[in-house]
Amino acid sequence: MDVAEIRGWAQLSFIVIGGTIGLIAFFQNMRQRRVENAFKMIAWFNSTLQRHDMEDWIKLFHYAYEPAGAEPGHYVDVEGNQFSISGYYSEGSPDSGSIARMTDSLEVVCHELVKGTVETRLVWFELGQLLRTIHYWLSCIPSYREGTSLLEESFPNIAKAYKKHEKNFNRWPSRTIAYVE
Repeated sequence: MDVAEIRGWAQLSFIVIGGTIGLIAFFQNMRQRRVENAFKMIAWFNSTLQRHDMEDWIKLFHYAYEPAGAEPGHYVDVEGNQFSISGYYSEGSPDSGSIARMTDSLEVVCHELVKGTVETRLVWFELGQLLRTIHYWLSCIPSYREGTSLLEESFPNIAKAYKKHEKNFNRWPSRTIAYVE
């Protein structure tokens, strides 16, 4: 082996090691960006909430509790009457649009989950109970097109995010916002 060949092997070794370190740094940087984007999306979601939005969601969460007598996709008012949750997604809703506003914001967050630009586990931890509940409600409400739900028709990113990450969503913990009494 002459000096030129040794130099060639040394250069190749440095290039391979440098490339490997560069790739590792790139992927760590991308993960860090997804974490930062997740924090920004969670902060944005919280900033879209108005004063009583979360209280309205908690109230509906309690009223739509199935063991308390609510059928899937319905809620029970204080007099015991059943109403469809679809009323919350129409004009003149009982909550001044809180649930629809939250769902629209979750649709944007789920778009980012589907694209992979945010850290899914972090978003799920912060917004998992909201996302799980709203996904369930929307999947129980029939759409104006026969054979589809309001979820598939009006909120496709929530449906896609759930389809893509459902296995993980069922395993990962999430922050509890409201308990059922």
